[in-house]
Amino acid sequence: MAEVLSMIGHIRDIPRVLKKAYDNKNEYVPQMVELFTNHDIKKVYFLGSGTSHNASLVMRNLFMDLVKVEAYAPEPNVFTYHENTNPSGIFGNDQIAVFGLTQHGDSISTCDALTRAKDLGHLTVAVTEAVDSPVTKITDQTVYLLCEREEIGPETRGYSETLFQFYLIALELAKVLGRISDEDYERLDADARKLIEDMPVVISETEDWVNRNMDEFLKMEKSSICGYGNNWPTAQEGRLKFFETYARPCMYYEQEEQLHGPLRAYNDRNYVFMIASEGDFELKRAVDVAAYYRRVFTEHVFVTTCEDIEVTEKDLKYSVRTNDLLSTIVYVTPYQVLSALLCEAIGIDTKVSPIKDRSISGHMPRD
Repeated sequence: MAEVLSMIGHIRDIPRVLKKAYDNKNEYVPQMVELFTNHDIKKVYFLGSGTSHNASLVMRNLFMDLVKVEAYAPEPNVFTYHENTNPSGIFGNDQIAVFGLTQHGDSISTCDALTRAKDLGHLTVAVTEAVDSPVTKITDQTVYLLCEREEIGPETRGYSETLFQFYLIALELAKVLGRISDEDYERLDADARKLIEDMPVVISETEDWVNRNMDEFLKMEKSSICGYGNNWPTAQEGRLKFFETYARPCMYYEQEEQLHGPLRAYNDRNYVFMIASEGDFELKRAVDVAAYYRRVFTEHVFVTTCEDIEVTEKDLKYSVRTNDLLSTIVYVTPYQVLSALLCEAIGIDTKVSPIKDRSISGHMPRD
């Protein structure tokens, strides 16, 4: 039996699976091109729970930005019991495609949502790494993720690879459907290849940042993470990684919303993590807000960025950068690595689940 990687081992393995996804595009891109060219798809849903929900939010943005279709990412149960998928009646049922993400293929909520979508006459696509899993028996098609199975609960490699794989899908669809120019396609494709080369640097610089600040991080009792634009979902995934590993209270916010309401709860024990990504106004605002938090509330403020802004010793400024759509893979890395190394430092084994009975969120595991 192959050795089970640790959480940090899975993170360090991300560059390999990104390259695998790029090198094997012909295994999954053509079927999506066929789906979109054979059907006049106007609206897409991305559905998933937990890490898959956060990935769905990013994928929604990818398809809105590149493929130019309406895109939504509600929680699966919201879709199943409360979503009117065609309230205006302007779409045909087969002009709506529903993607269900479940890395291990057994999420009950996602399977139920896909069953409802199929009953409504929508096109359905399972997104999973698990061959012959329950979700694959429901849908019209399956996109198999090339992340490979993660044997530990807190998913990292799978999240990053899923975003990369669907970036490549969205990019190819945009080209085939005439939604972007050839020049833009070549530029965005080159960005994907460069990210593969740069990810070892991203991971190494992140580990250096964590180790440099480890004494301070070990005193963290409560925290919040904020982001904006394409990296608001990144803040949500970062919060989930903290909560399901290090188990200290953590919240996530859109950058500006963090200034409305929660400040009464802030004091000098708060740790504030900020994702300063692209965006003319929002990036400048991030610099100002970080200074405000440090001046008024707490010294424990940590900014992660690839941008040309002034930073402090506590911050993480990468020596490489990518485009805003792919930056979601870069900016989730600090929270993946920090969660993994904090757990190692205090003796939490992330390979061991705190749940002793089988989780009721999934179907029976595969043989």
